Amino acid sequence: MIKVTISNNVERKQVIVSPDTTIDKVIEESGIAMGSARPYLDGVPVHDKTHMTLRELGAGETAYLTAIANKDNN
Repeated sequence: MIKVTISNNVERKQVIVSPDTTIDKVIEESGIAMGSARPYLDGVPVHDKTHMTLRELGAGETAYLTAIANKDNN
């Protein structure tokens, strides 16, 4: 099992999931909205790999899945 900390600009949550869970499924089951922000797994962009499992992406016992939207008001 992998402890994933998933967060966006306003929320953070920890979930325990199987290594065979896809990024899409982690996001869906967490209930945290990612919106148009691109997801990163442990600092590496995975926006085009969300169909892949945590195992396939090399996640260890813990992982950070983040999507921080940059909202410039300029």
